[in-house]
Amino acid sequence: MPRHSTTRAERGPRSFRILLAGLALAAAGTVHADYVFTTIDYPGAEFTDVRGINNAGEIVGYARNVSGNFGFKYSGGHFSRLPPAPGGRTINGHGINDSGLIVGSADSADGTTTEGFILDGSTYAFFSYPGLDRTYARAISADGMVTGYAEDDGNVLNRGFIYDPVTGSFTDLAVPGAVHVIAQGINDAHQVVGSSIGTTVESFLRDPVTGALTMFQIEGRPTRARGINNTGLITGFHNDATGRVAAFVAQSGGYQLLYINASDDTIGEAINDAGQVSGLFSTPGAATTHGFIATPAALPVGTTASGAYVFSVDVVADTPIFIDPEVALGYEYRIGHGDPNFVTVRLPIGIGDNQYVLTVNGRSYPLAAGELFDFRAHGHADGVRRFRVSGIEVDAMLDPRNPYAFPTQVSFAADGRFTGTMGPLCRHKPLPPQASRAMHRALQKCRP
Repeated sequence: MPRHSTTRAERGPRSFRILLAGLALAAAGTVHADYVFTTIDYPGAEFTDVRGINNAGEIVGYARNVSGNFGFKYSGGHFSRLPPAPGGRTINGHGINDSGLIVGSADSADGTTTEGFILDGSTYAFFSYPGLDRTYARAISADGMVTGYAEDDGNVLNRGFIYDPVTGSFTDLAVPGAVHVIAQGINDAHQVVGSSIGTTVESFLRDPVTGALTMFQIEGRPTRARGINNTGLITGFHNDATGRVAAFVAQSGGYQLLYINASDDTIGEAINDAGQVSGLFSTPGAATTHGFIATPAALPVGTTASGAYVFSVDVVADTPIFIDPEVALGYEYRIGHGDPNFVTVRLPIGIGDNQYVLTVNGRSYPLAAGELFDFRAHGHADGVRRFRVSGIEVDAMLDPRNPYAFPTQVSFAADGRFTGTMGPLCRHKPLPPQASRAMHRALQKCRP
């Protein structure tokens, strides 16, 4: 069973100067949101690396079990391996766009070469950078442009690139003095971020018009940019002053460091338009690696007498926010007096079996984690004032002193303020024999 945490993000003490979406980064200031982390483990795997995340609630990556490495996708409540590749190639998933196109790398059966691939449904299209032994595809834009890098077996020659599958052409991304360049994140405007290794490790942002690279570091330390979304938010990771590896989220106003806990290295790999970061974390020296999704969430400002969590958040019509209290066995969501109605909801990946039941006005719908449910498409043209989510397994609970994250994405019918509640639900059934005292205490906190 995946484990979950609600470790909050730490803000970086200083900002850095780059250009983001045409805006010069301010000389001071930091980004700040309360991020909650959900751990992602491929079922039965000893190692899970989450690489790509899109706006449709899908993720890709690769995992390892006793049989070796394999690429995977999560969609519609289910994890699945990427289709077998011809010739016995080993597949690693790295990026996914909103159309579901997946990119990654494919190692030959004898391990001597690596090709990039684009996976459309069950069909692979392989490509290689001319003259180099290994080609790695890292991300794909909405219109199919692919980022990545290529190298020879001795890592003497290296090229960061943008690949156009229509023309079969490569555009090199060269950093003066660098011996290794990785082009990774790409957004719909074809802004590209990545990193280079020369006398130091730096990140870059590529201008889609001029091709110019703007270099940057966080705190003057080794920094690797890995993802960029359509609002200009960048994620990646850097080496902090203590020697830990910290993920970051950056924009024109500054940056924020993300740590999943005090002992593990945290690596950001991709970021979607809602600001969710996908990546991996591991304890230095340990063999086990876990994937994660970090979600920027509005936290409760209090509770009602019945134990429901109270929020106070400015909202914009049809623009999603995330709200996050402790996890129970389900929740009832209500707007406050004068609040705009709910119009959509999306539930988190990585809690139990990723399958929920959504109930509204007495009618129930099965809903998989990550899938968007639009109330307007189900007979509620003006949205709804309240709805209920159930189906969270009892063994997905945690000690209330260290609550699980349940970041719920909701959007609203109009601009305004959400002052409503998210009330934990109980179920009137005996707990299983293995239930801990913490579970019993948690249930006592729920309202019937």
